[in-house]
Amino acid sequence: MKQIVIEGNSYDIECNALTLILHKRLFNKGIMQDIHILQNYLIIQTLKANEVKEKFPNMSESEVDNSVSNFMNNYIDDFIEAITRIAYTLMYTANDKIKSYEEFLRGIKNFKIDDDWIVEVTEFAVDCFC
Repeated sequence: MKQIVIEGNSYDIECNALTLILHKRLFNKGIMQDIHILQNYLIIQTLKANEVKEKFPNMSESEVDNSVSNFMNNYIDDFIEAITRIAYTLMYTANDKIKSYEEFLRGIKNFKIDDDWIVEVTEFAVDCFC
């Protein structure tokens, strides 16, 4: 079992064979499909950054980041849905008495794509299933 912190709130997360079934039951979607969304997002982000750097070699890192961020807006909705579903399923695996998914989302006031918990959840799920 591991703990993650989202906006000052600690949550236990767990991953095991039951997690696969719970994710499908909770979201009518396989957890591997959501992991694939995360992987694709990161691949597209890396490829776009490399493309911008190659096309505009004199561009500063912050300009490259802005360009990539603007491009990635096309993919962010799917990424956010996938990572929150995975996080919730891992939390539910650890404690089936937790609040509903909607209540969990309602509690995230400031969603930042580079929050530590996103990396922690992604690594935990990938280590478990990949």
